[in-house]
Amino acid sequence: MNKEYTYIDGKVIISDENDNKTQSEYYDNLDEVLVQENLIEFMEGKIQSLEKESQLYKKNNERRYIPIALPMTLLLSTIGPSLLINNAFNTHVDTIFGTMNLALAAGILSTLSLLPIGVGTELILYNEYKNSLKREKGINSELDFLKEQIVKEKESLDDLKLDRTRNNENTDFRTVKVDDLQQLKVLRDYLNLYYNLGFNGEKYYQYYQDGKLDEKLQKYYSDTGIQLAKEYIEEKGPSLVLRRK
Repeated sequence: MNKEYTYIDGKVIISDENDNKTQSEYYDNLDEVLVQENLIEFMEGKIQSLEKESQLYKKNNERRYIPIALPMTLLLSTIGPSLLINNAFNTHVDTIFGTMNLALAAGILSTLSLLPIGVGTELILYNEYKNSLKREKGINSELDFLKEQIVKEKESLDDLKLDRTRNNENTDFRTVKVDDLQQLKVLRDYLNLYYNLGFNGEKYYQYYQDGKLDEKLQKYYSDTGIQLAKEYIEEKGPSLVLRRK
């Protein structure tokens, strides 16, 4: 990433974040070019990291969800007591349901005690599975946006580099910081928007069908954000509904 440049006698020495230096001719829109290069470099790095993350989620989410916690809880609570209590099948006890062998009575009591834990754990695991599917969609939504947007940013960079005029040259020796904070902030805001649209796509698609999308989004986004969200929902449509596994 470009960090700063130093102007000396019509030339500039450009330094990056690792203090590597390159020399270039001065031109009036140099600051814009360096910011644009930083924006593209950030996008390229983000695409690489998101692609790796997407592959991990894709691999994990390919497996169909199989309930584990609840069946294991029921199994252990049913047969566990009979294995721990000596002669449980031959011993009988009086209960509110009548006389029954100790193994059955202990199994019923154990199941009633552990069932809430099993159900709660299964719900947590299933919710995490659904969130994993949503995170995958959110990441892929970011990737789609970045891959489309980076083409436009590279075209803008090419246009900037074609306009190398020197009509407003300041000949004073100086060091200038590359100010890319605003552009990177805007990009991050877009990434957050598209991740959110992918993650909550199923819910937003239902809002869109019910005519409530504007109402739900206006608390969080500007008119521009809402318009982008509507365009996204209209384009993606039913594909936003999570696949059932």
